[in-house]
Amino acid sequence: MGMITRVTAGGNVVLGGWLIAVPFVFGATGVRRWNDVLVGLVVVLVAGYNYSRSVRRRPLSRTGAGLVTILGTWLVIEPFIFGFVGPELWHNVVWGTIVASFGSYNAYVATLVGQTQPLQMATE
Repeated sequence: MGMITRVTAGGNVVLGGWLIAVPFVFGATGVRRWNDVLVGLVVVLVAGYNYSRSVRRRPLSRTGAGLVTILGTWLVIEPFIFGFVGPELWHNVVWGTIVASFGSYNAYVATLVGQTQPLQMATE
């Protein structure tokens, strides 16, 4: 896997770790706290798995990358469902967009593995 794949998978590991810590930084309670902690934990585990596969030059998990993309999208829409305001709203929208973008890139790369056609000479 390429360097960009490693950076996006590793970046999602870091972002997932931040999602675990941020409810305690912002002082969130209840559903807001546990939602970010659980989403962050799953992102860390799944993105970490894909990062380890990319370092070992193994194909990424399409399912895992898709799950990270879905969780990133959930982070974007979640503040509007739960009625977040101020910094919490924008924090989730911005970081959710980045997590979803990195996850969707990794899902795209995972679908390309083994699908490239060898270069062939055209015959007349």
